[in-house]
Amino acid sequence: MSGMAQTPASGILFALSAGILWGFVPVYINFFGNVDPLEIVAHRSLWSLVMLFGIVMWRRQISMALQVFVNKKQLFSFLITTCFLSANWTVYVYAVQSGHVASAALGYFIYPILTVLLGIIILRERLGRWAWLAICCVIIGVLVKSFFIAGVPWIALAVAVTFSFYAVVRKGLEADPILGLFIETLMLLPITLAFLGWLAWAGQSIFFGGGVMFVFLAMFVGVLTVVPLILFHFGNQLLSMTTASLLFYSNPTTQLLLAILLFDEAFAAHDLLAFGPIWFGISIYFITLSKSRRQALVTG
Repeated sequence: MSGMAQTPASGILFALSAGILWGFVPVYINFFGNVDPLEIVAHRSLWSLVMLFGIVMWRRQISMALQVFVNKKQLFSFLITTCFLSANWTVYVYAVQSGHVASAALGYFIYPILTVLLGIIILRERLGRWAWLAICCVIIGVLVKSFFIAGVPWIALAVAVTFSFYAVVRKGLEADPILGLFIETLMLLPITLAFLGWLAWAGQSIFFGGGVMFVFLAMFVGVLTVVPLILFHFGNQLLSMTTASLLFYSNPTTQLLLAILLFDEAFAAHDLLAFGPIWFGISIYFITLSKSRRQALVTG
C-alpha cells in the first residue's frame, strides 16, 4: 500500500473499500445466531491480533510497537482509542445479535455527521459553503432515517459516538494504520484471553467448543475486522475528516443493496426519503470538490 497511499485518489479508494466491506459484516454476524456478543468481540480481537502480528513481523515493526509502551503520552492515547474501539464493537455486535439492526444501521448514518463536527472542533478543519450545503442535505436524510426508529435511539447514538471519537482521536495520533491496530488489539489481549479462558472453563465457548468449522468462522471474523479497518485508517490519513466521513455512506448503501438483492427486501419509500438527500449531498460535495481542485491546478 505504501506505493499507492500517497494521493487523495487512493485515499478515496481506501475509504470506499472500507465502507463497502463493512457493509457485509452484519450478514456474517447474523450467521452466528445466538452466540454471546462478547464472545464474538473477543474473537474479533484475538484473531485480528494474530493477523496483525504476522503483518507487523513481516514489516519488522515490533520494536516500534514496543516503544509505545514506554511512552506515557502515546500509551495513554492508545488506551483511549482501544476503549472506544472495543466499546463500538461490543455495542454493534450486541445490536445485531439482539435484533436491533435498524438502530445499529442508524448509528452509522449518524457517525459521519458527528465525525465532521468533531473534525471541525478538534482537528480545526474548515468547510466551504458547498460542503456545508452537502452536510445539510445529509443531515436531512439522517433525520428522516431517525424518524422511523421508535423512541430514543440509544444504541445508534452509542455506535456513532464511540466510532466517531475513535476515528478522530486516531487521526490526531498520526499513527501507522497497521501498527496502531496492532497496538490496540495487543492492549485488549489480557482481557480477551481471560474472557475466552473463562468461557472454556465454564463449558460455554461456542467457537472453541463447536468443532473445526466454528474455529475457522471465528478466525475469519479477524480478517473481516482487520482489512476494512486498515483501509479505513489509510483513507483517513490521506483525506480530510469530512471527505472520509461522507465516503462512509458506502457502508449503509451496501447494506441496503444486500437487503434488496440477497434478502428480497423491498426498497421502501422511507429508504428513498433518507438516502435521496444523502446521495444528493454527497454528489454536491464531490462535484464541487473536483471542480475546485481543477481550478487550483489551472491557477497554480
